[in-house]
Amino acid sequence: MATKWEHDISGTDPVRLLLIGQKRAGRSSVGNTLLGGLSFDTWGGSSTTVAHGSFDGRQLTVVDTYGWGTEENNVPKKEKLELLKSLSLCDPGPQALLLVLPLLQFTRSDRTALQKRMELLTEGVWRHTMVVFTLGDRLQGQMIQEFLQQGGEHMDWLLTKCRYRYRVLNNKTPFDRAQVSGLLDRVEDMLMENGYWHFSLHMYRRLEEEWNRREKEILEAMEKEKEKEKGRRETSLPIYQKRTALTIGNDELLKVVNHG
Repeated sequence: MATKWEHDISGTDPVRLLLIGQKRAGRSSVGNTLLGGLSFDTWGGSSTTVAHGSFDGRQLTVVDTYGWGTEENNVPKKEKLELLKSLSLCDPGPQALLLVLPLLQFTRSDRTALQKRMELLTEGVWRHTMVVFTLGDRLQGQMIQEFLQQGGEHMDWLLTKCRYRYRVLNNKTPFDRAQVSGLLDRVEDMLMENGYWHFSLHMYRRLEEEWNRREKEILEAMEKEKEKEKGRRETSLPIYQKRTALTIGNDELLKVVNHG
């Protein structure tokens, strides 16, 4: 039976999913739910790990990145190295980054810590990022939209960054494959939006460098144009204004001379 995945460029390569997020957010459990087994250690503290599996006839490569801490001012070296390692494990790059967050309040501190980590991957990473909310059982019948509306300005910021791409998983029911199907369908939608381009840190860094170069050139050109316009205004002054300016200048010079 054909699935949405048949539209993938390669048709045979595995879908590469990168799990990111803070420690104890449930990343490893999400990986296990996606793959339908115990592929990842859920006790925490382990380094970045990769596992493979399949769903509905589609091969999956899932990378569970080392969880980051709550530091807001800087990113520890180990976290940077693990993040780069995670990208290499899904070479040439992940088709989707799944930002795992528990269904709890998303605070200013959470936002700042997240921003610091995402900045390492450039602004372009948000085009490939989708939020996966864990602890889905906490909704207890409440609609996810209602929960998000109560999330405040920081939750609004996050959803805007991710273009309102999100799914909810209940890791306590890992054999509920319908929730996995819904998540992968949303990933496929995101792939279509991105023209089936995967995330490439190298590519986005080059783009940022090019954008910065062009922005600098535009600003320099604008400054030169301002200088030219200033020169044109000065040379286009009427004759009497030029004489007045010259007279004023001479008077000032005579005052200096007369008063020694």
